[in-house]
Amino acid sequence: MLKRACPVCKSTKQIVIQNIQMNIPKDYHLPDNYDVVECTDCGMVYADTSATLEDYDWYYTHFNFYGDDSKDDNSRRYEWMEELLEKYLTKDSMMLELGAGNGRYSMALKKHGYTGVTATDPSDESVQRLQDAGVEAYVTNIYSEVLEREKEKYDAVFLFEVAEHLLAPRRGIANIACMLRTNGYFMVSVPDYSMIADDMCSIPNYFNLEHINYFSEDSLDTLMAQFKLVRMDQKRIGGDLVQVYQKVSDKIPFHRDEQTAAAIRQYLNRQHVRQAQIKERIDQLQKQDRELIIWGTGSYVMSLLATTKLGECKILGFVDNNRIKQGREMYGRPIYAPDYLQDKQYMVVICSMLYSEQIRQQLEDMHTQNEIVIL
Repeated sequence: MLKRACPVCKSTKQIVIQNIQMNIPKDYHLPDNYDVVECTDCGMVYADTSATLEDYDWYYTHFNFYGDDSKDDNSRRYEWMEELLEKYLTKDSMMLELGAGNGRYSMALKKHGYTGVTATDPSDESVQRLQDAGVEAYVTNIYSEVLEREKEKYDAVFLFEVAEHLLAPRRGIANIACMLRTNGYFMVSVPDYSMIADDMCSIPNYFNLEHINYFSEDSLDTLMAQFKLVRMDQKRIGGDLVQVYQKVSDKIPFHRDEQTAAAIRQYLNRQHVRQAQIKERIDQLQKQDRELIIWGTGSYVMSLLATTKLGECKILGFVDNNRIKQGREMYGRPIYAPDYLQDKQYMVVICSMLYSEQIRQQLEDMHTQNEIVIL
């Protein structure tokens, strides 16, 4: 039964590709499964989730893990964007970054002489960090009513790795178009799911509790065209797609996404073999009846807990590099900093989609006596 209309074209016609299951902590206020579906009208692939805007508002307000700067995630964003900034903007352009997270990009803009920088985020922690760094920032979300003073104010609006999280992207893009001056630029980045079947492509997290829109350049163009935003430029960085749109007054044609659904099906079919191998390894761990520490607290762990016997193992706690998570609890078990393992002799089970080798190296560099297992 349909829970969510197409986030791009509003169609209610869909084909189910696969159901995704996770053991999500109850205090996250998010459902533990959803269908990955294809819109039969425009070709957009998305999560048909039962979550509401209020559910996601609760989650991102109470479980904002993006303010942490202990990792190098996105530390090179300014470098990646520098060419586009110089091509389309000037040092005194009025700029707005929505969903600024740890604030690195807005801070880098200020550092490099851009004077008209404003940033927003739904998290008090992120906004306080920005303000402490001298960036004009305030708490809001992309769905909030646009204030009169913000209408047609900006020469550029930035939205990096946010659109894939939005339950109602049309509403958010409408607000962005309202804030842009005519001929102003909207610069957006998303994981490109049309490339997901490419072994050389590295899209973080794939299908998780947060990524609910699986964009490609075509589906992104279709969404933007409805708000008179026309693509002017494009840049690829690994599995991420950066696109530059300009606000115009003319109607813009668009076409159906014919690639993403096929690429996702190919990826998911390949994953079935890997998942069978992981289940077999977890069955062995469960039979060994060893005390475990799980390194990782994200969607990958939640998926394993829902689809394997990992939850039947003797899990003593979790470890995560994200300092915001440290000291919290997950499923009633503590989340530790890595140094907790310094003088221990546990079996450490690494559950990370992208960083397992880096974590293994981190453990080895710590010279601990813990046995390491990578799932």
